Amino acid sequence: MKETGKALLPSILDNDFYKFTMQHGVIKLFPHAKARYQFINRGKHEYPDGFAAALREAVDAMASLKLSRDEKEYLAATCPYLDPVYLDFLQGYCYNPEEVKIEQNGPDLHVSVDGYWYRTILWEVPLMSMICELYYKLNHMQHITNEQITEINKEKIEKYAGLGVTIAEFGTRRRHSYAVHSLVVEALKNMAATPLLVPATSIWQ
Repeated sequence: MKETGKALLPSILDNDFYKFTMQHGVIKLFPHAKARYQFINRGKHEYPDGFAAALREAVDAMASLKLSRDEKEYLAATCPYLDPVYLDFLQGYCYNPEEVKIEQNGPDLHVSVDGYWYRTILWEVPLMSMICELYYKLNHMQHITNEQITEINKEKIEKYAGLGVTIAEFGTRRRHSYAVHSLVVEALKNMAATPLLVPATSIWQ
């Protein structure tokens, strides 16, 4: 396997939490099942030249992510329904970039994932988040200021609270970038005293 660069994601746990509980179940119930995921460009975005190469590099770098000892202990303490066998599996798990196929024809991007379901199940959210982040980066689309991001989220939460609406944050796969998502989640945490707020779903956050 060729040497890879630094992963765009900070941790193997930077994913929607339900992906881990599903993986836990799939390992037990469907260990021989295979799956295929395919990227659908619902927004009809046009990807710049070189996008596939940049995404390929980001995908290859995912192989470097591993569950740390501290992360494993955190899961064991906070998620007792994830049994020790699964946590041992997750500690030994690593992304296999060979499961991901990437092609670009002009502005059209084609991405698919093939392999055993219990392995490929973790690819969906990180792939979507990396596609988004690279799209904004390569198109030089800058985000608004950190202060504006925080204020916008504060105003939204206050409006939801006023309407009696309970929310859950599922922004990982569609985020502008990890840095921007961190600001959003931090703003949500600061409003967490509001009983109508459900904590963010990304386990890493």
